[in-house]
Amino acid sequence: MQPLRQDIVEISGQNLTIEQVVCVSRNGAKVGLSSDAIERMARGRAILEAAIARGERIYGATTSVGPKTTATINQANTAEFSRRLLRTHNAGHGPVAARDVTRATMLNLLNSLASGTTGVRPGLAERLLDALNADRPVVMHLWGSMGQSDMSSMADVALALFDDIELEAGEALALLNSSAMSTAVAALSFVDLHHVLQLSTLVGALSMEGYAANPSIVSEVALRSRPFDGLYRHGSAIRKYIEGSYILSQGGPRNLQDPLCFRSMALIHGAAEDSLSFSRQQIERELNASQGNPVISLEHGGLAAVANFDMVTLCMALDVMRLAFAPLVTSSTERVAKLVDTTWSGLAIGLIEEDGIGAPGFNGVALFHKSITSEARLLTAPLAGELASSSHSNGVMDRASLAALGGRRGLDLARLGISIVAMELMVAAQAAELRGRAPLGTVTGQLFAFARQAVPFAGAGHRPPNVQPLLEQLENNRHVVDGMMAANN
Repeated sequence: MQPLRQDIVEISGQNLTIEQVVCVSRNGAKVGLSSDAIERMARGRAILEAAIARGERIYGATTSVGPKTTATINQANTAEFSRRLLRTHNAGHGPVAARDVTRATMLNLLNSLASGTTGVRPGLAERLLDALNADRPVVMHLWGSMGQSDMSSMADVALALFDDIELEAGEALALLNSSAMSTAVAALSFVDLHHVLQLSTLVGALSMEGYAANPSIVSEVALRSRPFDGLYRHGSAIRKYIEGSYILSQGGPRNLQDPLCFRSMALIHGAAEDSLSFSRQQIERELNASQGNPVISLEHGGLAAVANFDMVTLCMALDVMRLAFAPLVTSSTERVAKLVDTTWSGLAIGLIEEDGIGAPGFNGVALFHKSITSEARLLTAPLAGELASSSHSNGVMDRASLAALGGRRGLDLARLGISIVAMELMVAAQAAELRGRAPLGTVTGQLFAFARQAVPFAGAGHRPPNVQPLLEQLENNRHVVDGMMAANN
């Protein structure tokens, strides 16, 4: 996924993209409201006020919420009800969201209000817009969402931005009854995991050279034999990365049949690509979908009581996305294990030539790699099957999707994933240099030189370098790596 460069992101309530979320939340882009959005919000507000004037029972506007739905709200008490509603749900504690997550949440909420289907006044959206453009700090806690609206987190945002004004009928619920935080972490975790996937394919290509693996797995014959888009994309990228490599020449590969962690790499990474493509589609639909209850129809001028706050679709998209990384990280740790094991690699034990002391070389690195890979695998477990207790309130909230947790686990998985890939890169560079075969591929040669800027070759009697400088190199020079991966974007 190529980063989008955009100075101003116009919000219409209808076509927000993941790239635009990144532009605003991480790259500091300013935000504007389309004239159509302002008109829709005014129209939605008029429809809601007309329904209130007719005496209709409207959840959160003329009635209370949850177990007190039967209670009628006197319109003279609307402002006080709104204050109490926000404070009732303001139970936030525990970890505080990072700045990018908070800004993405505020942007998603703005996009939701701009749709006009929530019935809030345009002034609320304009206040959100001003806060984003001023980069106003907002403390938002991450715990507390069951996936049926992120009420506790959204109460943090609402109280930070709207506590000094009187909210009108239905507006407090519209601010609370949103899964803007879940959708924010979903979008950002997709971006981070997609980057891990692309980087893993590039590093895996260098591992093939360190192992002297058989490149026939990415031949046109192999890739055309299984008609999967992701397989063809990642297999073609590997072929581009190793173009000109010694392993493509006669006598380059050591084996006819390599271990599956090498032989199935394009299949595994391709399957992850296909899973992420599905998840991206679902996340971007959710970015522009109604998440509130009730929902206002601008076309028909009416309202409907709905369950649009149920994030089961988002939760399942996140489950698919994370689960795709279980075989990917497992294969990475197996490649590292095979490279450091002389029986498999044919190289020195632990990838460091013996100097008479008997130190184990990179074997300790392989064990560390296996440890964080095990932790990463636990984060891939699906959450859509979780069941909440129906004892809450009047039993109406009798299931949960846990989408917010799914997104947070996605962010955690991406953080572990970068370390997993960085450690494989360090080991692959050591193996490639120790093997001493030349040349490396056009792109993998660039990657090798990039890695050597941060971590040196470990000669006889040396200890393996610490991976932290390489992690910092990957983070601080991401544009360099993105340039290498351009063939796969």
